[in-house]
Amino acid sequence: MKRLALILLLVLAAPAQAMPAKEKPKKLDGNGEINFKGVGPIKLGMGIGAARKAAGTGIVAGKEITKGCRQDTVLPRRFGLTTLRSKLKIRVLYVTRTAMPTAKGVRVNDSLQRLQAKYGSKLQERGSDVSATTRIFELHSGNREIQFQVDERERIIQISTGLHPEIDFSEGCA
Repeated sequence: MKRLALILLLVLAAPAQAMPAKEKPKKLDGNGEINFKGVGPIKLGMGIGAARKAAGTGIVAGKEITKGCRQDTVLPRRFGLTTLRSKLKIRVLYVTRTAMPTAKGVRVNDSLQRLQAKYGSKLQERGSDVSATTRIFELHSGNREIQFQVDERERIIQISTGLHPEIDFSEGCA
């Protein structure tokens, strides 16, 4: 009888051991990927509370600049990640430091040549309303876009991912 109870206990315990432990959501780190959905665990369309929880880090909420529009800073500042929120939802994420790469490994400070080599004909250049020396290159997916701002040295100075129409607001909320 004891053997039967032991065998039954082992059989019942086996599936519990075979099942993988529930994975913790990945927190924001310096390798958070920039893609059409967002940056790392921060997704476009999230509110600031959900973004803080997903990222596992603080986000300094900005004051309202224009009606319903705010710009926030994601901590730690060394990642160079900021948001544009419209009507309390994240619509654009901006990366200004080398910490966050795209899926193909393109980062801020990479050369225009590397950007073009990685994305080829998918990359489209558009007219720049940022400055006379800044060029803007875009990738499109439906109403989402990834933009690369390139300076006169032909280096990427900012990568943005966002939803239309806000991704095209060169002044942010202004």
